[in-house]
Amino acid sequence: MKKLLLLTCFIQCSLYALAYNQVRLVINDGVSDTRLRQQIQQAVSVVMTEINRSHEQGLSQLEFPAAYIQKDAQDALNQLWQNDRLRCVEEEIVERVLTTRDGYQIRGIPLIVDAAKGGEQLGYQEAVINFNAAGVIQSFYYTINPELYSKLRMEQMGNRRYEVSDIKERMMILDYVEHFRTSYNQKDLKFLRQVFSDDALIITGRVVKVAKSEVVPTGKKVIYTTQTKQQYIDNLAKAFKSNSYIKVSFDDVVIVEHPTIHGIYGVTVHQKWNTARYSDEGYVFMVWDFRNPDAPQIHVRTWQPDYIDKEHGQRLNPNDVFTLGDFDL
Repeated sequence: MKKLLLLTCFIQCSLYALAYNQVRLVINDGVSDTRLRQQIQQAVSVVMTEINRSHEQGLSQLEFPAAYIQKDAQDALNQLWQNDRLRCVEEEIVERVLTTRDGYQIRGIPLIVDAAKGGEQLGYQEAVINFNAAGVIQSFYYTINPELYSKLRMEQMGNRRYEVSDIKERMMILDYVEHFRTSYNQKDLKFLRQVFSDDALIITGRVVKVAKSEVVPTGKKVIYTTQTKQQYIDNLAKAFKSNSYIKVSFDDVVIVEHPTIHGIYGVTVHQKWNTARYSDEGYVFMVWDFRNPDAPQIHVRTWQPDYIDKEHGQRLNPNDVFTLGDFDL
Protein backbone atom coordinates (compact mmCIF):
# COMPACT_ATOMS: atom_id res chain seq x y z
CA MET A 1 0.00 0.00 0.00
CA LYS A 2 2.82 2.36 0.92
CA LYS A 3 4.59 1.58 -2.36
CA LEU A 4 1.36 2.24 -4.26
CA LEU A 5 0.98 5.66 -2.62
CA LEU A 6 4.58 6.52 -3.43
CA LEU A 7 4.08 5.43 -7.05
CA THR A 8 0.88 7.50 -7.33
CA CYS A 9 2.67 10.55 -5.90
CA PHE A 10 5.55 10.06 -8.34
CA ILE A 11 3.18 9.85 -11.32
CA GLN A 12 1.30 12.96 -10.22
CA CYS A 13 4.54 14.90 -9.79
CA SER A 14 5.75 13.72 -13.19
CA LEU A 15 2.51 14.81 -14.85
CA TYR A 16 2.78 18.21 -13.15
CA ALA A 17 6.37 18.58 -14.34
CA LEU A 18 5.26 17.87 -17.91
CA ALA A 19 2.19 20.13 -17.80
CA TYR A 20 4.05 22.84 -19.70
CA ASN A 21 4.43 22.81 -23.49
CA GLN A 22 7.45 21.00 -24.87
CA VAL A 23 8.47 23.20 -27.82
CA ARG A 24 10.21 21.83 -30.90
CA LEU A 25 11.67 23.99 -33.67
CA VAL A 26 11.92 22.53 -37.17
CA ILE A 27 14.02 24.44 -39.73
CA ASN A 28 12.67 24.00 -43.24
CA ASP A 29 15.10 26.21 -45.18
CA GLY A 30 17.96 28.69 -44.98
CA VAL A 31 20.87 26.64 -43.64
CA SER A 32 22.55 23.63 -45.26
CA ASP A 33 25.10 22.83 -42.55
CA THR A 34 23.58 19.90 -40.63
CA ARG A 35 25.42 20.59 -37.38
CA LEU A 36 24.51 24.29 -37.41
CA ARG A 37 20.88 23.50 -38.21
CA GLN A 38 20.72 21.05 -35.29
CA GLN A 39 22.35 23.57 -32.95
CA ILE A 40 19.83 26.32 -33.81
CA GLN A 41 16.90 23.91 -33.57
CA GLN A 42 18.06 22.62 -30.20
CA ALA A 43 18.79 26.11 -28.85
CA VAL A 44 15.28 27.39 -29.61
CA SER A 45 13.62 24.18 -28.43
CA VAL A 46 15.49 24.15 -25.11
CA VAL A 47 15.09 27.88 -24.38
CA MET A 48 11.39 28.06 -25.26
CA THR A 49 10.59 24.87 -23.35
CA GLU A 50 12.41 26.25 -20.31
CA ILE A 51 10.44 29.50 -20.58
CA ASN A 52 7.23 27.44 -20.60
CA ARG A 53 8.38 25.45 -17.57
CA SER A 54 9.29 28.62 -15.68
CA HIS A 55 5.90 30.14 -16.52
CA GLU A 56 4.00 27.02 -15.42
CA GLN A 57 5.89 26.79 -12.13
CA GLY A 58 5.79 30.52 -11.42
CA LEU A 59 9.58 30.93 -11.30
CA SER A 60 10.98 34.43 -10.91
CA GLN A 61 14.22 33.71 -12.76
CA LEU A 62 15.08 32.07 -16.08
CA GLU A 63 18.08 29.78 -16.37
CA PHE A 64 19.34 28.23 -19.59
CA PRO A 65 22.30 26.00 -20.55
CA ALA A 66 25.27 28.15 -21.58
CA ALA A 67 25.75 26.02 -24.72
CA TYR A 68 22.61 27.53 -26.23
CA ILE A 69 22.48 31.17 -25.16
CA GLN A 70 25.00 33.91 -24.38
CA LYS A 71 24.99 35.43 -20.91
CA ASP A 72 24.02 38.91 -22.17
CA ALA A 73 21.01 37.41 -23.97
CA GLN A 74 19.99 35.47 -20.85
CA ASP A 75 20.30 38.61 -18.72
CA ALA A 76 18.16 40.57 -21.20
CA LEU A 77 15.53 37.83 -21.25
CA ASN A 78 15.44 37.88 -17.47
CA GLN A 79 14.95 41.63 -17.52
CA LEU A 80 12.00 41.14 -19.88
CA TRP A 81 10.75 38.31 -17.63
CA GLN A 82 10.54 40.68 -14.65
CA ASN A 83 7.93 42.69 -16.57
CA ASP A 84 6.37 40.24 -19.06
CA ARG A 85 5.56 36.59 -18.37
CA LEU A 86 5.60 34.96 -21.76
CA ARG A 87 4.98 31.46 -22.98
CA CYS A 88 4.85 29.59 -26.29
CA VAL A 89 1.63 27.65 -26.86
CA GLU A 90 2.81 25.83 -29.98
CA GLU A 91 4.37 22.38 -29.64
CA GLU A 92 6.06 22.54 -33.05
CA ILE A 93 7.33 25.66 -34.84
CA VAL A 94 8.37 25.40 -38.49
CA GLU A 95 10.45 28.34 -39.73
CA ARG A 96 13.29 29.18 -42.11
CA VAL A 97 16.65 30.59 -41.07
CA LEU A 98 17.59 34.08 -42.25
CA THR A 99 21.22 35.15 -42.67
CA THR A 100 22.14 38.42 -40.94
CA ARG A 101 25.22 40.65 -40.93
CA ASP A 102 26.98 38.59 -38.26
CA GLY A 103 24.98 35.37 -37.89
CA TYR A 104 21.50 33.98 -38.27
CA GLN A 105 17.92 34.73 -37.31
CA ILE A 106 14.65 32.91 -36.64
CA ARG A 107 11.45 34.94 -36.73
CA GLY A 108 7.82 34.18 -35.95
CA ILE A 109 8.09 32.52 -32.52
CA PRO A 110 4.46 32.73 -31.26
CA LEU A 111 3.99 33.99 -27.70
CA ILE A 112 1.20 34.71 -25.25
CA VAL A 113 2.21 37.48 -22.82
CA ASP A 114 0.87 38.51 -19.41
CA ALA A 115 2.12 41.24 -17.10
CA ALA A 116 4.46 39.87 -14.42
CA LYS A 117 2.79 42.08 -11.81
CA GLY A 118 -0.99 42.02 -11.69
CA GLY A 119 -1.35 39.35 -14.36
CA GLU A 120 -3.01 41.58 -16.97
CA GLN A 121 -3.29 39.84 -20.33
CA LEU A 122 -1.03 41.66 -22.79
CA GLY A 123 -1.99 39.48 -25.73
CA TYR A 124 -0.21 37.84 -28.63
CA GLN A 125 3.34 38.68 -29.62
CA GLU A 126 5.93 37.16 -31.90
CA ALA A 127 9.62 36.90 -31.06
CA VAL A 128 12.73 37.16 -33.19
CA ILE A 129 15.83 35.29 -32.05
CA ASN A 130 19.32 36.16 -33.33
CA PHE A 131 22.24 33.74 -33.30
CA ASN A 132 25.98 34.13 -33.71
CA ALA A 133 27.89 32.25 -36.40
CA ALA A 134 28.05 29.15 -34.16
CA GLY A 135 24.27 29.04 -33.65
CA VAL A 136 24.28 30.34 -30.06
CA ILE A 137 21.46 32.75 -29.16
CA GLN A 138 22.72 36.33 -28.80
CA SER A 139 19.43 38.28 -28.56
CA PHE A 140 15.68 37.84 -28.12
CA TYR A 141 13.27 40.63 -29.08
CA TYR A 142 9.60 41.18 -29.80
CA THR A 143 9.10 41.64 -33.54
CA ILE A 144 7.49 44.45 -35.42
CA ASN A 145 4.27 43.51 -37.18
CA PRO A 146 5.16 40.18 -38.92
CA GLU A 147 3.22 40.96 -42.11
CA LEU A 148 4.92 44.34 -42.28
CA TYR A 149 8.36 42.76 -41.98
CA SER A 150 7.61 40.36 -44.83
CA LYS A 151 6.33 43.24 -46.95
CA LEU A 152 9.47 45.29 -46.31
CA ARG A 153 11.72 42.39 -47.31
CA MET A 154 9.70 41.67 -50.44
CA GLU A 155 9.82 45.34 -51.43
CA GLN A 156 13.58 45.35 -51.02
CA MET A 157 14.14 42.10 -52.91
CA GLY A 158 11.79 43.19 -55.66
CA ASN A 159 13.47 46.55 -56.20
CA ARG A 160 16.43 46.42 -58.60
CA ARG A 161 18.04 49.49 -57.07
CA TYR A 162 18.96 47.46 -53.96
CA GLU A 163 21.82 44.99 -53.85
CA VAL A 164 22.14 42.13 -51.35
CA SER A 165 24.22 44.31 -49.02
CA ASP A 166 21.36 46.80 -48.85
CA ILE A 167 18.94 44.05 -47.85
CA LYS A 168 21.27 43.03 -45.01
CA GLU A 169 21.60 46.69 -44.03
CA ARG A 170 17.82 46.99 -43.91
CA MET A 171 17.67 43.87 -41.72
CA MET A 172 20.29 45.40 -39.41
CA ILE A 173 18.23 48.57 -39.04
CA LEU A 174 15.04 46.59 -38.36
CA ASP A 175 16.92 44.53 -35.79
CA TYR A 176 17.80 47.68 -33.86
CA VAL A 177 14.25 49.01 -34.25
CA GLU A 178 12.97 45.76 -32.70
CA HIS A 179 15.56 46.00 -29.94
CA PHE A 180 14.47 49.60 -29.35
CA ARG A 181 10.82 48.57 -29.18
CA THR A 182 11.52 45.69 -26.77
CA SER A 183 13.61 47.92 -24.50
CA TYR A 184 10.45 49.77 -23.45
CA ASN A 185 8.64 46.53 -22.63
CA GLN A 186 11.56 45.35 -20.51
CA LYS A 187 12.14 48.83 -19.00
CA ASP A 188 15.76 48.80 -20.14
CA LEU A 189 17.03 52.27 -19.26
CA LYS A 190 20.62 51.17 -19.77
CA PHE A 191 20.06 50.44 -23.46
CA LEU A 192 18.03 53.62 -23.96
CA ARG A 193 20.79 55.74 -22.40
CA GLN A 194 23.25 54.04 -24.72
CA VAL A 195 21.27 54.34 -27.95
CA PHE A 196 20.41 58.06 -27.65
CA SER A 197 23.29 60.39 -28.49
CA ASP A 198 24.32 62.83 -25.75
CA ASP A 199 22.91 65.80 -27.71
CA ALA A 200 19.78 63.99 -28.90
CA LEU A 201 16.77 66.17 -29.67
CA ILE A 202 13.51 64.87 -28.17
CA ILE A 203 10.29 66.48 -29.43
CA THR A 204 6.84 65.61 -28.10
CA GLY A 205 3.55 66.83 -29.52
CA ARG A 206 0.34 67.18 -27.53
CA VAL A 207 -3.13 68.39 -28.40
CA VAL A 208 -4.35 71.61 -26.76
CA LYS A 209 -7.57 73.61 -27.00
CA VAL A 210 -7.37 77.02 -28.66
CA ALA A 211 -9.86 79.58 -29.89
CA LYS A 212 -11.71 78.42 -33.00
CA SER A 213 -10.79 80.23 -36.19
CA GLU A 214 -10.60 79.69 -39.93
CA VAL A 215 -7.11 78.24 -39.46
CA VAL A 216 -8.15 76.05 -36.51
CA PRO A 217 -11.87 75.34 -37.03
CA THR A 218 -12.02 72.52 -34.46
CA GLY A 219 -10.44 74.58 -31.71
CA LYS A 220 -7.70 71.98 -31.24
CA LYS A 221 -4.12 71.90 -32.44
CA VAL A 222 -0.82 70.19 -31.71
CA ILE A 223 1.91 72.08 -29.88
CA TYR A 224 5.45 70.81 -29.41
CA THR A 225 7.86 70.74 -26.50
CA THR A 226 11.51 69.71 -26.52
CA GLN A 227 13.54 67.72 -24.00
CA THR A 228 17.18 66.90 -23.57
CA LYS A 229 18.29 63.29 -23.45
CA GLN A 230 18.63 63.44 -19.66
CA GLN A 231 15.15 64.92 -19.21
CA TYR A 232 13.67 62.21 -21.45
CA ILE A 233 15.48 59.41 -19.59
CA ASP A 234 14.44 60.84 -16.21
CA ASN A 235 10.79 60.96 -17.30
CA LEU A 236 11.01 57.42 -18.65
CA ALA A 237 12.46 56.21 -15.34
CA LYS A 238 9.44 57.66 -13.53
CA ALA A 239 7.04 56.02 -16.00
CA PHE A 240 8.80 52.66 -15.66
CA LYS A 241 8.68 52.85 -11.87
CA SER A 242 5.03 53.89 -11.60
CA ASN A 243 3.62 51.34 -14.08
CA SER A 244 3.45 47.59 -13.51
CA TYR A 245 3.95 47.02 -17.23
CA ILE A 246 4.76 48.94 -20.41
CA LYS A 247 3.46 47.54 -23.68
CA VAL A 248 4.83 49.19 -26.81
CA SER A 249 4.14 47.94 -30.32
CA PHE A 250 4.94 49.19 -33.83
CA ASP A 251 2.42 48.43 -36.57
CA ASP A 252 3.99 50.44 -39.39
CA VAL A 253 7.60 51.20 -40.30
CA VAL A 254 9.07 53.42 -43.03
CA ILE A 255 12.85 53.63 -43.49
CA VAL A 256 14.45 56.32 -45.68
CA GLU A 257 18.20 56.80 -46.18
CA HIS A 258 19.58 60.35 -46.12
CA PRO A 259 20.14 61.49 -49.73
CA THR A 260 23.75 62.65 -49.18
CA ILE A 261 24.99 61.11 -45.89
CA HIS A 262 25.39 57.35 -46.10
CA GLY A 263 24.53 55.63 -42.85
CA ILE A 264 21.97 58.20 -41.68
CA TYR A 265 18.36 56.99 -41.80
CA GLY A 266 14.97 58.43 -41.02
CA VAL A 267 12.76 55.79 -39.40
CA THR A 268 9.03 56.45 -38.94
CA VAL A 269 6.89 54.05 -36.93
CA HIS A 270 3.26 54.07 -35.89
CA GLN A 271 3.43 53.34 -32.17
CA LYS A 272 0.89 52.03 -29.68
CA TRP A 273 1.77 52.70 -26.03
CA ASN A 274 -0.22 50.95 -23.30
CA THR A 275 0.09 50.84 -19.51
CA ALA A 276 -2.43 50.08 -16.76
CA ARG A 277 -2.90 53.86 -16.34
CA TYR A 278 -2.48 55.37 -19.79
CA SER A 279 -2.53 54.55 -23.49
CA ASP A 280 -2.00 56.45 -26.72
CA GLU A 281 -1.25 56.02 -30.40
CA GLY A 282 0.92 58.18 -32.56
CA TYR A 283 3.84 58.56 -34.93
CA VAL A 284 7.41 58.26 -33.74
CA PHE A 285 10.09 59.58 -36.07
CA MET A 286 13.77 58.91 -35.38
CA VAL A 287 17.04 59.86 -37.01
CA TRP A 288 19.30 56.82 -36.69
CA ASP A 289 23.05 57.06 -37.26
CA PHE A 290 24.55 53.75 -38.45
CA ARG A 291 27.93 55.11 -39.50
CA ASN A 292 29.31 52.98 -36.68
CA PRO A 293 27.17 49.84 -37.19
CA ASP A 294 28.38 48.31 -33.93
CA ALA A 295 27.12 51.27 -31.89
CA PRO A 296 24.31 53.07 -33.76
CA GLN A 297 22.74 56.11 -32.14
CA ILE A 298 19.52 58.09 -32.30
CA HIS A 299 20.01 61.84 -32.78
CA VAL A 300 16.34 62.82 -33.03
CA ARG A 301 13.15 61.32 -31.63
CA THR A 302 9.74 62.89 -32.15
CA TRP A 303 6.25 61.83 -31.12
CA GLN A 304 3.05 63.15 -32.69
CA PRO A 305 -0.50 62.09 -31.78
CA ASP A 306 -2.48 59.99 -34.20
CA TYR A 307 -5.56 62.18 -33.74
CA ILE A 308 -5.97 65.91 -33.27
CA ASP A 309 -9.65 65.43 -32.44
CA LYS A 310 -10.52 61.74 -32.04
CA GLU A 311 -14.15 62.43 -31.14
CA HIS A 312 -14.71 63.99 -34.57
CA GLY A 313 -12.33 61.69 -36.44
CA GLN A 314 -9.74 64.35 -37.25
CA ARG A 315 -6.38 62.67 -37.72
CA LEU A 316 -2.99 64.27 -37.96
CA ASN A 317 -2.32 65.23 -41.58
CA PRO A 318 0.24 62.71 -42.97
CA ASN A 319 2.11 65.66 -44.50
CA ASP A 320 2.67 67.02 -40.99
CA VAL A 321 4.50 63.90 -39.77
CA PHE A 322 8.19 64.70 -39.26
CA THR A 323 10.69 63.46 -41.86
CA LEU A 324 14.43 63.77 -42.52
CA GLY A 325 13.82 66.98 -44.44
CA ASP A 326 12.64 68.73 -41.26
CA PHE A 327 16.07 68.50 -39.62
CA ASP A 328 19.41 70.05 -40.54
CA LEU A 329 21.99 67.28 -40.30
